[in-house]
Amino acid sequence: MTTPASYRQGSTWLQTSPVGFNHDLTGTDRADERISEVPELKIPHAGVWEISYHARSYTGGTSAASELVRTALFKNGSLIPGTEALTGGNEVMQTTAGQTILEKFDVNDVITLHAYRIGTNPASVISNGDGRTGVMAHWVSPGF
Repeated sequence: MTTPASYRQGSTWLQTSPVGFNHDLTGTDRADERISEVPELKIPHAGVWEISYHARSYTGGTSAASELVRTALFKNGSLIPGTEALTGGNEVMQTTAGQTILEKFDVNDVITLHAYRIGTNPASVISNGDGRTGVMAHWVSPGF
């Protein structure tokens, strides 16, 4: 059962609801994929927002070949610089990484989570009760 998207919202903050999923990264190296299982956040009013995320990734690297996962937030389909995080290595592992930054938004701007893989081994972004993947936004001020 999933929680309604409106579960974690207020007049000055937004947060994606907890959800369990496994999103295999199947694109070519460095080809961003939207993590569609994480709902988009739509900004309700303009200003500076503190945005943050955490993303749990799985990488299937080996001692012979490493596998990395790069996650990042996008605004209206474009990368938000400074939100990139990289996980992985030369062994099978699960790690959680993320970023927190300040960013100016207009009304109805949309924030989405994206990821890509670097390498040829299996990689995915996952979320369950043992480690959540989510996106949060908190209104800070009307502008810079």
